[in-house]
Formats: sequence, C-alpha cells, structure tokens
Amino acid sequence: MIKKICFLVVAFVFAVLANEIPERANAEGGTDHIYFNGKECGVLNFPLNEFIAKHYAEWPFRPSSARPMYGNPPLYTYYIPKDGGGYLAYWSIRDSSLYLYSVTINSKSHTVPLVRNFYYSKKKDNRIVSVNIPPQEIVLNTSAEKRTVKIQKSEPLFANFVSDTIEFNCGWSHIYKSVVREGKVISLPKELLYGEKPHSKKSDENPIPKPYREFSSPFENYYKILDSLRIALDVRNSEEKLEQFRVDPRFKWFEKLFNINAVDLDHGHPLYARDDDRSFYVSPKGNTPFKEILMGLKHDENPIESVKLFLRTVMVMQKNPAFEKWLRYKIPLMNYYHVYLEKSDSVLVLWEPIDKDIIWKEVGMKGEYVGTLSFFNWGTHQYEFILSDNGDALVTWAEISKDVLFFDIPIDENNLLYKRFGKYVVAGMKRCRDSRIDFKITESNKNALFCDYLIIRHDGTIEYGPKSGDM
Repeated sequence: MIKKICFLVVAFVFAVLANEIPERANAEGGTDHIYFNGKECGVLNFPLNEFIAKHYAEWPFRPSSARPMYGNPPLYTYYIPKDGGGYLAYWSIRDSSLYLYSVTINSKSHTVPLVRNFYYSKKKDNRIVSVNIPPQEIVLNTSAEKRTVKIQKSEPLFANFVSDTIEFNCGWSHIYKSVVREGKVISLPKELLYGEKPHSKKSDENPIPKPYREFSSPFENYYKILDSLRIALDVRNSEEKLEQFRVDPRFKWFEKLFNINAVDLDHGHPLYARDDDRSFYVSPKGNTPFKEILMGLKHDENPIESVKLFLRTVMVMQKNPAFEKWLRYKIPLMNYYHVYLEKSDSVLVLWEPIDKDIIWKEVGMKGEYVGTLSFFNWGTHQYEFILSDNGDALVTWAEISKDVLFFDIPIDENNLLYKRFGKYVVAGMKRCRDSRIDFKITESNKNALFCDYLIIRHDGTIEYGPKSGDM
C-alpha cells in the first residue's frame, strides 16, 4: 500500500506545490487574494467562485462546513463556496488588466501534529499538502470528459471571464473596490470612505452549485493526487504508531479487511475524546460503499470486534437496498468530513446519552442493535443512523437541503419535522417532553417518549415518529 501511494506521489511530483501558507491565509483559512500596492489583500466577493458556479454542473472543490475554531489554527480543507471554496486563489492588477496567477487546492493531514511555535513564527504548516491547478485548466475545461493531468508551468491568466466590482480588504480599515469588465479594469482601486459599506450580492442572485461528485469533474485527477499526498503523509506518520497494535496477533485480521490510512492516538470519538480510544482512518478492501471510515479502537480491545462490526454493517446494507443505494450516492459527494462507525450502549438525544435498549423499545425497532453510523462535519453531526440486524435503520439526525437526495423523501413543509438555522432538517430526535424546549403538544406525541425521528425499514418504506410541533 505504501509503495503504491509513493509511486503516485512521485508520478505527479511536478504538479505539487511545496506550499508556504501566506500570512493572510493563516488568518482566513483559504480564499481569494489579490496583490495591491505590495500588499496581499483578501478579496471579498470571490470572482472565481462565481465563474465556476456558472460554468460547471457540480462544484469542483469539495465542500465542507469547516470553520476556524476558537484557539485553533484554521482548518485547511474543502470549504463551501461562500467561504471561498477549497482553494487559495491569487489575482493581480497590472497594465489596467486583471490576472489570475494561481489556484491551489489543499488538504489537511488527519494525524500529523502542528509544528511547535506555529503561532509565533512564520513556519510552514506541516500538516498541509497542496496541488496546483493551472488557471488555464479551470477556464478551458468545462466538461467532465476523461483526460490526463497536464504537467505544465502555471502562467498568469488574463481574466477576461470576470466582469464584476472587485472588492478587497487590505486591513481592518482599508477596503478597496475596482470595476472590471471582461478582465479590463475600467475603474482603478478606490478606497471606501469611512462608514461606507462594501456592496454585497444577495445569495439568490447566483446559482447554487451542487456538491462535488467523484467522476463528474474535469478536475478529478487533481483530487486523486491530493488524496494520495494526504494519505502518504498520514501513513508515514502512522507506521511507528501501528507497532504497538501489531504486537497483538489478532490485529492481522483488522489489516486483512482494511487499508490503514492514518492512526491518531490522541483522539477517539470525533465529538468526545476518550483517553483510551484510538482513531483509525481506514479504507475497506473490496466492493463497499465506503471510501474511508473512522473507527475507534481501545488500546486493549480485541481488534476482531471491529472487524465483526464492519461486516455486520455491510450485511445490514445488503438487507436494505434503499439504504445501500443512498450510501453509494452519498459517499462520493465529499460534502462531509468523515464517517464514524461505532458500537455503543447509548444513543445521543440532543447530546443526552440514553440507553439504546430504551430507545429500541420506545420507537418500535425490530431485530438486534448492530452499531451506529455517523457522518460528521468538523465536530457536528450531519447524519446519524442506528442499525438493526434485520436491515432497519433508525435516523436520529439528518440535515439536508432541497437539492440533496434523501431516500426520495419530498422536501416540503408537510414532510419536514422542523427547520433549523435555515437548513432543512428531516430528523432531529429528542424527548417529546423536554423542559429545555417549549414543544407543541399534539395528539400524536402526547404519550410518546421520543419525537422527530424516522425509520428506514428494510423494505424501503419510511416510518415517521411523532412530531414535537413547530419551533
């Protein structure tokens, strides 16, 4: 596995940048930038995002809801379009024209620790791998036809595809704007007066790009390179850590089933760090819907139990064709950070752990509990499924939008359990009578213990639980 990854890295070495993350990028986490008066300024309205949204059926930079956390460095990953996309783009104004200099996509290691004194020095962020997409590739390739990566030097590109008012920030109190038409600067950068607000477009003025889907983008090969680099970095950092687990002869069964991409000894569950948990980022061997799974394994735990958990999960999917179909649709979209598979004695209901046997009985689940499958976006749930050995899947949480397929459930007011922060939430399991929230008491929930969940039965039918009422 390691040799195969290293071969990929060597094969594409000239397409890779040894990226020195610029100072503004450290503060912003990745966005468009422009050089002006010798300074590096942040572009506020992302002209490259708008171009791509208009010319590609699916967003070529994988989206994620990552944000820099308090006290943490920026999370370099694939950002959603309104956060600048999963790239660093650099522009410049020269000879009364706008030029696009470079576009770099980045990925962050799962396991490499941050270099010491990162905050107090100009050291390179050692967790980041980067790949350069020549600007010409972005403008010229507007179809998803098969092609090979062009190993070429990236030259500045005359941005004749930009007709916009470019606004950029060169400091907290220095905001400039410049009018550009077909790449020509017809109004030189002018600093906004104190109190004058930058122009902001309404979100509905531009088409909403669809999530990046594997095998549908002309940039597919660049992402393969980026993934190979990230995995190679993590594998190299994980080899020494694996020695303590290989002392157990049973661990060979774990490695027979999975390619181990990364080992993190500092974190277990993505929401709740446990001292005795270890995180394994693995790619299952064979034909399964999963590209990479995060599995927790205690230091003294029998690794064969993790093997059994995964195999039983695959059996659940085979008994529920609708569930397996959705997973095969969802996994290549890359609009989540990771998938976590675990077996637990409790289920989180509004962050309150409740014995799974109580939930099993109250919601009418059949068969025996197998495990919990969760999709995470940097510390928050996107989906959570509680799996039964008869093929049924209890959905305790699912955040979706109007353009995302979720078991053919129509997304309208009649089928939504409630709205939350502008996102459409199909399921958000909670206690029907919770003193923290003022629920509307209805005939359907007055005697129920849990509300706002649904069950995907193995025959493909959807069974709704009681509703907690309008929020």
